[in-house]
Amino acid sequence: MLLAVVFLVVGTAVLTAGAESAVRGSARFAIAVGVPAFVLGALLFGIDLEGLSAALLAAGRGQTELAAGEAFGTVVFLFGVGFALALLFSRGPIRSPSALMVVAPAVSVAAAAVAVYDQYVSRSEGLLLLILYGGYVSVVLGEDRALRRRTAEIEREAAEIPGKGQAALVAVVGLAAVYGGAWLLVDGGIRILSRTGLAAGFVGAAIIGALASLDEVVLEVLPVVRGTPDLATGNLFGTIAAFSTAVLGLAALVDPLTIDSSAGLAFLAAAALYALVATVFLLRGEISKPAAVILLALYVAWLGYTATL
Repeated sequence: MLLAVVFLVVGTAVLTAGAESAVRGSARFAIAVGVPAFVLGALLFGIDLEGLSAALLAAGRGQTELAAGEAFGTVVFLFGVGFALALLFSRGPIRSPSALMVVAPAVSVAAAAVAVYDQYVSRSEGLLLLILYGGYVSVVLGEDRALRRRTAEIEREAAEIPGKGQAALVAVVGLAAVYGGAWLLVDGGIRILSRTGLAAGFVGAAIIGALASLDEVVLEVLPVVRGTPDLATGNLFGTIAAFSTAVLGLAALVDPLTIDSSAGLAFLAAAALYALVATVFLLRGEISKPAAVILLALYVAWLGYTATL
């Protein structure tokens, strides 16, 4: 059990560092060969490389319940912990992004609900989910300020690497670290499964999903503290759209997913938290600190109940 914990901790650290290097190096190399930064921003919008790699590696190792739980658990952690902390640190209410940005992920969530209804996501369903995510990105391209800020952030980070050769090296080393970190993280989860009575979906959602998305807390809190909350809300809504369609779809293409009861409950929790935040934004045009207490309480309640399944 101690080795499993070590794998989880070390895997999280290596995965997080590797993902940052991989994104920065790949972005600098792509820009150097003529790929517009805006295209990179659109491709990476809402997709957390750490969470994506963990889900894909778990699916590749045949741990499909673990992969599905990780995808949904990332969203639950982001809303229930990341955004809740951002609200607590905010100086005042966080204003709503555009109605389109708030409502658009509902299509992705609805599609995911249809896909997981029979507790199985096939490769053909995975491909359809990927196509749907492409449609979502095309819809928000001209609307979302957070996407434009993400593009500017990519350009700034890419500029820190001087040339194509160094950028390629940084990207390759980063991707290798992503693979190694994700392998350790998933292996730690598998070891916990073999030594406890916990469900695979719960380990994927509550442990791997949370650890893989720890950096997302920073991506929620820092923009709010710095006075650019639209970057935090853009990341929030972009993530639920991406993980409900693109990440789930890619994992299903690797290996069709089986959804156990814990993973299914994680999806319901993710959908409920999204619905709560979206409704408040649409009705009031802003969201304030009391909502943070509700989000944290719902996260703890989900965590406690799911652990008993």
